[in-house]
Amino acid sequence: MMVGTLRPVAAEGAHAPRRCGRPRRTHLCTNRRLVKIVGRGGSAAVTVAAGSNMAGTSALELHAVDIDRENFAPFGQVISPQSDGEHFGETDAKLVLDQGVPRFYIMRLEKRGLSFGTIVHHAKVTQCLGSTQGYAWYMAVASSSVTTPSMENMRAFRIPPGVFIKLHCGTWHAGPLFDTPQDMDFANLELSDTNVTDFNCFDFGESIAIRP
Repeated sequence: MMVGTLRPVAAEGAHAPRRCGRPRRTHLCTNRRLVKIVGRGGSAAVTVAAGSNMAGTSALELHAVDIDRENFAPFGQVISPQSDGEHFGETDAKLVLDQGVPRFYIMRLEKRGLSFGTIVHHAKVTQCLGSTQGYAWYMAVASSSVTTPSMENMRAFRIPPGVFIKLHCGTWHAGPLFDTPQDMDFANLELSDTNVTDFNCFDFGESIAIRP
């Protein structure tokens, strides 16, 4: 667990990473650390990178794994294509959209690289995300049972084109994260006021680097 002084953080927009410049509500933050999400394959693990000289902090690596239904189950569901006409079943997204007006839209994210400084959760709604373009993207997550996100309880996933995800209510998430030649569009299903009344932000206090 990262320990530090708690101070207010202003939140903005839809999803981490973001600049918290426009105040909407007060959140908690903690000390600054550096994180990397590294590569595809391998296991989700934490290692200390050698040779860091970032003002006395350690450069940490959060290794990304390719997403599948089993490894993502604690955080949400993987939604893959199915044949037309199939009845509702276990592979369909189990949605919680009954606490407000559902909002489905295409979210355009500017080219931002693989970095994040905050991680957020939405307590009263599931959220579905997926790229509308042919590039892989990344998401860092922590379980809804986590009160203080840290290197020990975060995981990172590589999500290939054509795969959508549903986040359980309360799942911490930083992303979508990507390093493509252009901006990317993402389909997003949440509530109309999710980012105003249900935006809970944990600020690491420093830009977190993701190095594939």
